[in-house]
Amino acid sequence: MKTTKQNILKALEACDGVPMPEDSLISAVQILCRPQRPTRSDIETALRALEAEKFITGVSDNIIGTSWTLTPKGVHKARQL
Repeated sequence: MKTTKQNILKALEACDGVPMPEDSLISAVQILCRPQRPTRSDIETALRALEAEKFITGVSDNIIGTSWTLTPKGVHKARQL
């Protein structure tokens, strides 16, 4: 069974380099994590941890909020999963 962090990496890998808005990413991860369905807070915590570990990067704006994408390190890790 994949962890929340692994599911975040796989969801972003499926975007093929296109940034994913945070709300869409959270919904995708909740679908991938069935039947456990982590809470929004759990996923946000995992996002911040992955960002701190340099697997993902987020860009914020005033229109859609934060969008996430994989770093080169994150691409490598996602392909290993």
